[in-house]
Amino acid sequence: MAARKGVTDSDLKAIIRAEIEGADGQANSQLSIERAANMDYYQARPFGNEIDGRSQVVSQDVSDTVEWILPTLMRIFCSQDDTVEFQPETERDVPLAKQATDYVNYIWNRDNHGYRNYYSWFKDALLQKNGILKIWWDDTPKTKRERYAGLDDVSFAMIVNDPSVEVSEHTEINGDDGQTYHDLVITRTDKSGCVKIVPVPPEEFLISKDARDIAHARFVGHRRRRTISWMIEQGYSREIVERLSGDETSIQTDAEEIARNTVEYVVPAGQPNINDAMRQIWVTEGYILADVDGDGIAEMRKVVTAGAVYEILSNEAWDTPRPFASLTPILMPHRFWGRAVADLIRDIQLIKSTIMRQYLDNLYLANNQREEVVESQVIDPSEVLSSAPGRKIRVKAIGTINPIPVPNVGDQALNGLNYIDSVMEQRTGVSQRTQGLGANQLHETAIGERMLMSAAMGKIELIARTFAETGVKDAFRLILKLICEYQDKPRMVRLRDDWVPMDPRTWNSDMDLTASVGLGMGDRDQQLAHAGLLAQMQAQAIPLGFVSSDNLRNSAEIGINAMGLKGVDRFFSFPKGPQAQQPIMPPGAGPNPADQAKAQAETAKAQAHIQNQQAQTAGKMQIEQAKAKANVALTAQKNQADARTQMFVAAQKANLQAYQTQQELKMRQTQIILDHEIDTQNAAVANAMKVADPAVRPGGKPG
Repeated sequence: MAARKGVTDSDLKAIIRAEIEGADGQANSQLSIERAANMDYYQARPFGNEIDGRSQVVSQDVSDTVEWILPTLMRIFCSQDDTVEFQPETERDVPLAKQATDYVNYIWNRDNHGYRNYYSWFKDALLQKNGILKIWWDDTPKTKRERYAGLDDVSFAMIVNDPSVEVSEHTEINGDDGQTYHDLVITRTDKSGCVKIVPVPPEEFLISKDARDIAHARFVGHRRRRTISWMIEQGYSREIVERLSGDETSIQTDAEEIARNTVEYVVPAGQPNINDAMRQIWVTEGYILADVDGDGIAEMRKVVTAGAVYEILSNEAWDTPRPFASLTPILMPHRFWGRAVADLIRDIQLIKSTIMRQYLDNLYLANNQREEVVESQVIDPSEVLSSAPGRKIRVKAIGTINPIPVPNVGDQALNGLNYIDSVMEQRTGVSQRTQGLGANQLHETAIGERMLMSAAMGKIELIARTFAETGVKDAFRLILKLICEYQDKPRMVRLRDDWVPMDPRTWNSDMDLTASVGLGMGDRDQQLAHAGLLAQMQAQAIPLGFVSSDNLRNSAEIGINAMGLKGVDRFFSFPKGPQAQQPIMPPGAGPNPADQAKAQAETAKAQAHIQNQQAQTAGKMQIEQAKAKANVALTAQKNQADARTQMFVAAQKANLQAYQTQQELKMRQTQIILDHEIDTQNAAVANAMKVADPAVRPGGKPG
């Protein structure tokens, strides 16, 4: 049997191209056109069937419905600190599950823009079928420029010896006190990674047409425009990047992006020649299953491609789950893309706009009626053509001008609008009752009104539960997996006014997850009533030892959140640590006499056992203490002897060094004197030789 051949780079490029061009969400696809239409309806843009001179009003039902549902969802998910809670898989995971819950919620709300991410994520889902969130571990080094003035030597050394610090400028200053001070400018580089969470515009997200979810899709990608400068900064080959060509036509005609931004993207004139570094190219970050090693099993690969020819910039194996989480308000079984709330009421907005236009046209005609005129009986025809209120028309005979009757369709139009509103209420749950106090609401019974409100809120509650059980759970699971895999050292975070170390390296990344969204349902009065009822139940359970400080803290947090406040620790001082888990006993409460006698007997037995153990171990403890004292004394004597020896050796070395130094100094002095005497004698000999030799006498001649 012939060996199986793996996928080559050229094969992979062809596969990636086919997946991108055939993916759901591609620009100007049917899905993209529907989402662009939803955005047009949300912004109440004209339908294109308007007639000059007639009413062109556009009802805003899509916008009103989305903007009414969104605050309720935000209250549900943001009214408490812990949106999700991890459940322990084993007994060992019990304390770790609580830490994981706190830390993951901290990352969502503190390290990232939790509220804004929820808002954009949910709004995309309500308006454009699915909301997409991208979650990944960002290990890009972060640099920060810092300036210091007047540092002493110790502070200066502490800063510059930090391996993450690079000195940019340094000036030494001599102070009046004789000390040296330092002015310093540094660049501090932080190489520790963190979890990044960013909403993805729906038109930038790609997925295989036959996909049912992100985890098992054959291809998932994030496609967006990037500049040449950005690609080079990311470390991609400059040679490859600078020769890339882009498809500017698709950039300019993306209907979905035009619908969102209300303007077309235009490539600046002369951009490739004048400012090539800012030229924009389509870059796709794709996660695809492909058999690269030829073992017959498709592996996950992260492949980054760019340009019109899908040039591969990087290709690497990928073991982490794909960095996307999706949610939709209306799930469609066996399909990835769901239905948006906007899909349910687009036709309602069109019908209501049409009825409102006809109603207004009828009012315009009723207030400015058309007239039939006998032209020959009018003195000045221009007076008839004027439509100014209270105009005067001169005629030759009475009855020359007769108004044309206009049928009144106002009642029918208003009834039609009320009927359309009832249809929208059935589809979405949005009505005057749920939006605020209606005209007749005060005259209705409280029970009946609450039943109507509960029925209307049922649809919103279903959307919230769907969001929680799908995208929100997937997002928080992904955050846990990322920190367990990539965070390589403990991190101190502040939780409930305490600094707590978080070390995910010891956590179980497969812990189960539950979403707590029910606490946000109902109005604040209902939540306060529920909190009060819960407090009464706990008060009854305290004598039985079934309530701890943690239980009371959770109940107080529910009530405080219902009041619209934050931070239970601002109002209560609950015990922390192991004491918070102990059952609370009321003052004066205790066990019954029989239990008390039994407890006393057990206590006496335990005390006798302890005394026996103490008696048996007392001798051993005394012996051990004596040994310990002897060892301490012996060690002290030895240390003193060693210290004296070291001092003596050091003193002898110092004396020897001083003696050697003195001898060397004396020898150098003696050598200097001898050298001087020798030089003097040599000079005398030389002078004597000059006198004896006629050749060197002045004016002398050789013999």
